[in-house]
Amino acid sequence: EAEKYIGMPYTFGGTPPKSFDCSAFVCWVFSKSGVYNLPRTTAQGIYGKCQRISASEAKAGDIVFFTNTYNAGRPVTHVGIYAGNNRMIHCGDPIQYTSINTSYWQEHLYGFGRLI
Repeated sequence: EAEKYIGMPYTFGGTPPKSFDCSAFVCWVFSKSGVYNLPRTTAQGIYGKCQRISASEAKAGDIVFFTNTYNAGRPVTHVGIYAGNNRMIHCGDPIQYTSINTSYWQEHLYGFGRLI
């Protein structure tokens, strides 16, 4: 489901499926794929629905969280779907696969979660 949207631009406060921001993308993909009914919420809201897991426990389909990617007034500010092998698919600009091993993402890494 996530790959259908590769190349679409980031739109803050986006309304799927015409536009996405990071949390809208994750909620849409999980809900539309039938993996988990995840109503639209923020990156912080998604974090609140997850069991925390370590990086070594993370597997494709888990969620990766980031902090301080912009001034949001809350700890979790960006979210992506972990794809394994230190990669995620996320609504950057555009929606794409990205390595989480870059200095930027490592500096902002907050943790991993699994929806419960």
